[in-house]
Amino acid sequence: MFHPAPDIQRTSTLAAFLSDCGADSYEDLDARANADPEWFWERIIALAGIRFARPYTRLRDSSAGPEAIRWAIGGALNLTETCLDARIAEGLGDKTAIDWVGEDGSRRRWSYAELGAEAARVASALARRGVRPGEAVGIYMPMIPEIQAALLGIARLGAIAVPLFSGFAGPAIISRLNDARAVAVLTADATPRRGKPVWMEATLAEALAEVPSVHTVLSLRRFGGAVADPARDLDWQETVAGADTDFPAHPVATDAPLLIAYTSGTTGRPKGVVHTHLGVQAKATADFLLCLDLKREDRHLWMTDMGWVMGPLTVLSVLLAGATLVLAEGAPSMPGDPFRLLRLADSMEVTHMGIAPTLVRQFMTQDPAPLGGFDLSRLRVVAATGEPWTDDAWLWHLAHVCRHRAVPLNISGGTELFGAILTSTVLHEIKPCGFSAQALGVGAKVLRADGTEAAPGEVGELVVTQPPPGLARTIWGDHERYLETYWSTFPGVWRHGDWVRRDPDGTWYILGRSDDTLNIAGKRIGPPEIEAALTATGEVVDAAAIAAPDEIKGVAVVCICVAAPGVVPDAALIARLKDRVGEIVSKPFRPREIHFVEALPKTRSMKTMRRIVRAAFLGEDPGDLSSVSNPETMQAIARLRKESP
Repeated sequence: MFHPAPDIQRTSTLAAFLSDCGADSYEDLDARANADPEWFWERIIALAGIRFARPYTRLRDSSAGPEAIRWAIGGALNLTETCLDARIAEGLGDKTAIDWVGEDGSRRRWSYAELGAEAARVASALARRGVRPGEAVGIYMPMIPEIQAALLGIARLGAIAVPLFSGFAGPAIISRLNDARAVAVLTADATPRRGKPVWMEATLAEALAEVPSVHTVLSLRRFGGAVADPARDLDWQETVAGADTDFPAHPVATDAPLLIAYTSGTTGRPKGVVHTHLGVQAKATADFLLCLDLKREDRHLWMTDMGWVMGPLTVLSVLLAGATLVLAEGAPSMPGDPFRLLRLADSMEVTHMGIAPTLVRQFMTQDPAPLGGFDLSRLRVVAATGEPWTDDAWLWHLAHVCRHRAVPLNISGGTELFGAILTSTVLHEIKPCGFSAQALGVGAKVLRADGTEAAPGEVGELVVTQPPPGLARTIWGDHERYLETYWSTFPGVWRHGDWVRRDPDGTWYILGRSDDTLNIAGKRIGPPEIEAALTATGEVVDAAAIAAPDEIKGVAVVCICVAAPGVVPDAALIARLKDRVGEIVSKPFRPREIHFVEALPKTRSMKTMRRIVRAAFLGEDPGDLSSVSNPETMQAIARLRKESP
């Protein structure tokens, strides 16, 4: 159990907000937020200081059902008015908005005024090329200051941003830009990787041969990359530098799209979930400014990519708070610099940081000696998301990253919500691997298969019963798919797709994706429980538990593992690990097989893709592969089929 320090609790934004609302506790506030959403979200809009170009006549209209709630009826706004113009008007123009560090240690700083000016120039440059409000514009760039100006410039124009993962290959780019009917793309010629340029504009140019709707590309040429089509492909410096720094924000209806965030499914094309100017600001304020206590004086670092929802969420939260974004290009762990994230937290004076459990498990395999040289005393909050923790990784994180001072806040949500369903706060005691509360104003519940509410301690489906403003409005171009995917299992209730339980003390636990669930001889279990038993031995650093056909049981557990450094994956080790799962979890879940590979398929945000592991192992169709950051791992897993009995 971790207890946040009294001074952190006392000075938190959440404590002040509770007092202002007349709430005795977080639970009291959450109960009122769920009972009276209009009251709560009015408070959040006021806390964020969201600017409206035209006032709304009614905040919330649920007359068409929970799957079609409308917000701020009749209102108009533009996100950049709040995130940039308001901050500059408050006197933050000279404050550092972005403090960037490159892979080679090079550094650039942009003030709020400079970020605002560059965003206005991007909007102006796109407008000059004929891009109109409501049209889609792709972003295919590395994590450099200009990518933030790209997102904000598209928003300022009233166009729709389509962020793409910077590591995407051609087919993934083609499918998303065609689906969004994009008319322009902002890119860079290359990004450095271990000192050498990885060409991005060339990959984009090849893809655009199959995207006829794109008529303009603005490319930041850092390495002198070649130009594929001079009529279409413009140099960022030449085109943007001469554009209008006073380009006004274009007001849009509150339900107009801000961005299309693509999330992959097990089958079919990626889903383009649609978020709005109002929704992202309200949800980010409730989650980051309140629950995660992001403050104006903070320096926030969360190493991610604009192609995943944490990219836009991170920068918008920082700007809403009036804080400073510490932006790092490259990976959080690199050869010769395995603790790069923690080194940057020290050298960049980070106070508020994000981390992934998988990254912590990677840290645990390294010689811990360098950790003593990092000063992490400035850290006040370290948030984590991506996948469930294991006890050993959480305790290592508490000791070596948080140093038993910074608050380890666990959050879980998704692309579709632009934030959290479950969270932790600086006001709660925090149990290892758990979530201390549901996020404010989402009405989280645990449901059985028949739609009845599960008892405390019982495992069930995580659902949202009070859709917040940040909940995706639709899937771009396919509203029927939106309704079928999220609203058809429990009518009138959003099904998120996670197995969870809520203990009697109020702590929540994520047990894995419900479509990953193992059903062995009629007994259900989430893969993380089996995987945690394996990694807790210290002989396995990563694992994926999957269900495979079995002639006797119908279904059996198979585990694909990554051995710890120096561990030999022999028959004796496999026997020990099988027995360990039987002892810790249950004999029915003792694996039939355990295999070893060098790495497991991961997303860019470090989530293990169990469906890809299972498909590769069983020779099935893996579905959409565009979000796999290391698809080469599938070949090694596919070869294991020959070893399988």
